[in-house]
Amino acid sequence: MLATLCAGLPYEVPLALAVAVPPTLVVALWLAVRGDADERGALVPIFLAAVAVRIVVALAVAYAAPDGYFALDDQRYAALGQELARHWAGESGFPVDLHGAIGYYAWNALLYTLVGPVPLAVTLLNGVLGGVASILAWRIARDLGGVEAARLAALLTAFFPSLVLWSSLNLKDPWALVAILLCLRGAQRLAAGPSLVALAAIGIGIAGLGELRGYLAVVAAAAIGVGLALPRLRGPRASFAMVALLALGAIAVVSLGPIEGLGEEASLESLDRARRELAIGASAYQADADVSTPASALRFLPLGLTYFLLAPAPWQVWNTRQLLTLPEMLAWYALIPQIVAGLAYTLRRRFASALPLATFALFATVSYALVESNLGTAYRHRAQVVVLFLVFGAVGLARRGERSRAAARSTATERTHPQPVQGRLLA
Repeated sequence: MLATLCAGLPYEVPLALAVAVPPTLVVALWLAVRGDADERGALVPIFLAAVAVRIVVALAVAYAAPDGYFALDDQRYAALGQELARHWAGESGFPVDLHGAIGYYAWNALLYTLVGPVPLAVTLLNGVLGGVASILAWRIARDLGGVEAARLAALLTAFFPSLVLWSSLNLKDPWALVAILLCLRGAQRLAAGPSLVALAAIGIGIAGLGELRGYLAVVAAAAIGVGLALPRLRGPRASFAMVALLALGAIAVVSLGPIEGLGEEASLESLDRARRELAIGASAYQADADVSTPASALRFLPLGLTYFLLAPAPWQVWNTRQLLTLPEMLAWYALIPQIVAGLAYTLRRRFASALPLATFALFATVSYALVESNLGTAYRHRAQVVVLFLVFGAVGLARRGERSRAAARSTATERTHPQPVQGRLLA
């Protein structure tokens, strides 16, 4: 039956599935063998469902949506990857449009060399990475809030619409997301004690970010440094040191900004220039805002944070693509109180484990809030930090569920075994 079904599909679909299914099964088998009972019972189905959803979305986008409908980058990666594969085969020169970090182009070229020019194969493997992100979210959240928080974090990461979309295209985003979660999970484990595995995870994650998005490698390194240093401080100076380190880290990240070519353009002026370059199209906002000096950047920051974290708002739906974001944005608004509650709880109860995540979320959010000037770009880049907010939101939801169950048990106990009424003196 499966062979008959595949025979009726375009030739690249069975080939892409043949590339994506084996690693999916390997990861699922590894979880089933190495994981505990909770992971075997809950995480394996979540992972498989996450990959399946992304495969369906990838096929729908590939065969039903106009080219470049959600992002133009996927076409560029596919085209330059094929040019690079031809160059490796000795059929053409090095692509003239290829410059800077070429890791993701090389990944495309490697797959094209192995299976032919089938961009869908790259896309479906990105969907597998999207499923891996749910595994990492589970591990991070369980360390912060227990099994129920882990289950909710994995579910949110697996099915949150923007996380599904950006890992269902030929984009760097799922690779960057996994690299972020990998090095932050490593920081969690390192905070608990010396670990070569944790150091390796941090090193691989930061190296991957350096190849994918150099500015995020700086953010991750700063966040992990602060996150590992602050919990070791003791005494009355600890609070002052925490504020000072967070401020210095934020200033360093903002000064570098999310700009490729950090060495040549490490300044607020270059960040301001990049911001104006992004302010194009009908989705542009605050195009004339000035962030070229520390004072002007601080003045703009509250507005920038509002746009980056809350846009596109329901009243900013101007086209079909923005309409598609509306259900997610409503769910996002509803989750914000639980995110705040989860963040407060984890920083109070699991400070050393939560701090690297919170610091990365702070640094990346501030940096992006200052450089973004287009609703579509902000929506896409927010996915790189939204997964961390979802982890905190999962902890908040799990805590709320615990309180509700405790209240229900208390009520049931009172009904079954009512407290004796205080006796009164009889006349």
